[in-house]
Amino acid sequence: MKKFKVYIAGKVSPDSVFGRHDWRDGFCMKLSELSGFEFINLDPTKSEGEFDLDENNSKLIFGRDCFMIKSADLVIVNLTDDISVGGSQEMLIAKYYHKPLIGIAPKGGKFFKDEKEIIGKIYKNWIHPFVAVPCDAVVEDINEVANFIKESFSKSDNFVKGIEIMDETLIYYEKYHHKNDQMLQDM
Repeated sequence: MKKFKVYIAGKVSPDSVFGRHDWRDGFCMKLSELSGFEFINLDPTKSEGEFDLDENNSKLIFGRDCFMIKSADLVIVNLTDDISVGGSQEMLIAKYYHKPLIGIAPKGGKFFKDEKEIIGKIYKNWIHPFVAVPCDAVVEDINEVANFIKESFSKSDNFVKGIEIMDETLIYYEKYHHKNDQMLQDM
């Protein structure tokens, strides 16, 4: 059985939509059942032995999360409507380390809508741009995560976007849209 080290970004609160502080363990077990792969949970909320996970030491917490994301084979972000700043930062850290990033965004939630009105204009099949661009896949649930892993990881890792996606989207804007963006032309 193929093993993957997985970092799951998302709410760590016991009040999360998963209902428990240690929801990542259950998520990994269910994902194993659905995909046929084994997942080693790189859980940022856990430590063993005498290691002091001092939440008041910012460099420790940020550095440890970076280490785990860099060590992961895959990063999954749980895009709840109340995702924390940490979860969104972990998405960009995953891209910095060129890790596959799967976003779970239930349709009808904050990040994935059949229809979205923005400044009086209606958009169909809308995915939040700050989710659509960095994520290698945006899915609705754990079943779709398992299917994406089975399909994508049996091939090559050509599907993985890296941090260069930021420059690519900037170049896209400049090439195709900046000339028509009067507000930014006037600055």
